[in-house]
Amino acid sequence: MKIKNVLLSLILATLFVSFIQAGEIEPGDWFQTSSTAGDAPDIVMSIVEVTPHIIQLDSNNGWVGFAWYSEIEDEYTGFFELLKDTGMRMEGWTNRVFRIRMIKDNRTVLLEGVNEKDEHFTATFRLRKKL
Repeated sequence: MKIKNVLLSLILATLFVSFIQAGEIEPGDWFQTSSTAGDAPDIVMSIVEVTPHIIQLDSNNGWVGFAWYSEIEDEYTGFFELLKDTGMRMEGWTNRVFRIRMIKDNRTVLLEGVNEKDEHFTATFRLRKKL
């Protein structure tokens, strides 16, 4: 009986930790860890909370956007636009609007984007640790 209680407690604790680590994305600087548009470890996505459910996205490689959080879907959806070519695979994507989807998984954010020409990419980011 005690073993069942311990196992149940461990399962519930794991689920609780998973629950609080998913969901809304914290404001701050998120460093790119991978991308199908060309890996660039120096790319930083800055996130600013505009309202409790809307975030502003800005990057040091020339794109800006907005996304909103859906509690039902447990993800962000929105748009961004690349304002200047970066020389990576995104060259030629300047001034094209991308529909984006962002999902937080623990301390990582997955960003998926697609534009009207069905050009798409995925990228992952990790939050910069505060000193």
